[in-house]
Amino acid sequence: MSLQRIHTGPGFLGVEADAGRGEAWPRAHVMLRVARRDMARTELALSQIDGVTALHQISGDYDLVAVVEASQAERLDALIARIEGLSGVSASVASRLLPSARLSASRSFAA
Repeated sequence: MSLQRIHTGPGFLGVEADAGRGEAWPRAHVMLRVARRDMARTELALSQIDGVTALHQISGDYDLVAVVEASQAERLDALIARIEGLSGVSASVASRLLPSARLSASRSFAA
């Protein structure tokens, strides 16, 4: 999988995968707490890992969220463990993305 790096401003690195990825692959969001002094090095390391399809700085208790995917659940688990073990990552939480039914055009969520 090839990655395209997108620099969208100071201190922000976005990473997108090319369009060749499989939509049915297991995916997860991995939120990471990273010290300011380690941010650039950690972002660079994440951008070079196959399976990281997006990387964003976020506000709140965590500093980064990485969107990751792998061809199998076991590979996704290994990818998450690799990311959580990176130097500079002080805390993390991973949430798997669950399959969802496609919403019909007539379905409304308005009250």
